[in-house]
Amino acid sequence: MDRSRLCKGCWSQMRVPIALRGPFAVPFRAAGIRSSRMNPNICTICERHFSRVKKSKQIPIDATVLFADIRGYTALSQALDSGAVTQILGTFYERCANVVWEADGIINKLIGDAVLAVYNFPIAQPDHVARAVRSAVELQRHCADLRDSSGAPDDDGDGEEIGVGVGIHTGPVSIGEIGEVCRDFTAIGPAVNLAARLQTAASAGEVLLSADAYRSVSATYPDVVAEELTVKGIDEKVTAHRLTA
Repeated sequence: MDRSRLCKGCWSQMRVPIALRGPFAVPFRAAGIRSSRMNPNICTICERHFSRVKKSKQIPIDATVLFADIRGYTALSQALDSGAVTQILGTFYERCANVVWEADGIINKLIGDAVLAVYNFPIAQPDHVARAVRSAVELQRHCADLRDSSGAPDDDGDGEEIGVGVGIHTGPVSIGEIGEVCRDFTAIGPAVNLAARLQTAASAGEVLLSADAYRSVSATYPDVVAEELTVKGIDEKVTAHRLTA
């Protein structure tokens, strides 16, 4: 990915030039301001000093949320030693980060064998849904060889395919700091919950889009048929659109 000299988040949110690279970045580094682990093109102000800059611990925004998870992870854990499993997770995290960062999203959380990515903050993106879907399609392409790279046997014994399932939803979220003693910068809200549920329902090699997310990219993927799903934690059936790698 292209590495920006300025923090894209601070410029997008406040039009403040915070240098990340080059000679102008030296005084910022001396003050403890560096590239964020969530995206190397934003700075630590965007996460560690969020409440001070925005004058609020959380702000409501429209965002697109992407959850990605390794399918067949239990089989991998049983078939391989801990060192090999750690290597697979590292490869999965790296591939997720690359496709998310290319689209100016952030890797907000690494949760076991799952990744939570958010688009449209702190870098504002009018096409954040399309960016998330492109990331998901690219991730499936890059993870198509996950079984081969894992070294796991072809027959896992439980019939579960090794791959990645992705869920995407877009809508209002609240993003910012939660907690006092153990502060956490994260996004919360129904949009996050539904994206997580869709990810759980996605099989290896699939991307499940909510109806709201698909509406923004229907011209790019015109032949995807809607289906009704029953997902855990949501009483009513959910309309989803299934993209297959």
